[in-house]
Amino acid sequence: MQESISFPLSPDTSGAMDNGINLKESFYNEILLHKEVVADLVRGYYFTARKSVSALEIDADSVMVDQEGRGSFMAHFILGMFNACADLDYNDKSGMLIEFAADPDNATMTLKGEYFPEREPDGL
Repeated sequence: MQESISFPLSPDTSGAMDNGINLKESFYNEILLHKEVVADLVRGYYFTARKSVSALEIDADSVMVDQEGRGSFMAHFILGMFNACADLDYNDKSGMLIEFAADPDNATMTLKGEYFPEREPDGL
């Protein structure tokens, strides 16, 4: 399983890619601008387990980007679960490495979360 999500690039980030100037800062600002999209991506991994994701933060120092607009960053968040019937109530700090790829021709950016292999059904 690997979740992915796309969103439109702002003109500022597209311009930075054309000029090759301040790419790291431009991409960091773009990610912050679409922080809720990042949160939706992360929630996709934990929704089926009935867990919640809150307090999402993007680590500015972790942003890596190349000249083609591909890179990665770390998202840190609180992973919580509450179930009164099962007497579960916890909040843990967690994080996820998220990769991104900008497509300047279509003015979009695609985010990909971590890859978790899925187990194939057992044969009979």
